[in-house]
Amino acid sequence: MKNRAILILFGILGVGKGALAESVNEFTSLTTFSVIALGILNAFRPSVFLMIVFLLSMIALLDENKILKVGLSFTAGAFLGYTIIASALMNLHGKFLFLRYFVVAFGIIVGIYKILSSLGYVKISPNNPLREKSNRILEKATSPSSAFLVGGLMSFFSLSCILPSYLLVTSLLSDGFSLGVRAALLAIFVGISVFPLVLVTLGFHYGNKYTKLGVAVDKLSKMSGRGDLAMGVILVTVSILYLLFLG
Repeated sequence: MKNRAILILFGILGVGKGALAESVNEFTSLTTFSVIALGILNAFRPSVFLMIVFLLSMIALLDENKILKVGLSFTAGAFLGYTIIASALMNLHGKFLFLRYFVVAFGIIVGIYKILSSLGYVKISPNNPLREKSNRILEKATSPSSAFLVGGLMSFFSLSCILPSYLLVTSLLSDGFSLGVRAALLAIFVGISVFPLVLVTLGFHYGNKYTKLGVAVDKLSKMSGRGDLAMGVILVTVSILYLLFLG
């Protein structure tokens, strides 16, 4: 009788362990999907994307030889700025666990708004008081060092545009991952987000020599800011799945 009870106990523990492992795998899959999908959608947000187009257009008029260095420096600064923002948010999530529920609610609300807005049911065009100021700051980025600083600063200026996806991804990353995995996924997320800036820089630098690259940059420019429907669907879907994991 005693041996049978022990066997039953081990059986229950085995089932529980299998269920836990399956839950962990599903959460990891959700996080990885969110990192890639939201990273790609962030890449086409007009906030910083159009800033580098403005910057490089100005540099092209002043000194074409500076385009590559200024563009890559701006991109590096933006990458660092977004990384700092994401790291700060992850630290915040780790200290205040209740923020996860706020992130879920915020993601669903913003996602629904983006869906309705893209379908024409809601139309709100808030004024951006930082736009003119950001253009004046961009005009000062005439060297690689100043472009690096401006790129970092512009990442903070675009915070209102990228906040929903960054809140959601950093909340997911702050839960149940080792430091190494967390850092790798964060680097992938931010790297995908700023990759179009590299393509724009190469397009401006080599566009006259390589027609296909110039055409690709033109297509990226047209796609910028058109992903509201996709962003809304992903935000709502990931937020609801995250809520189910939170129980």
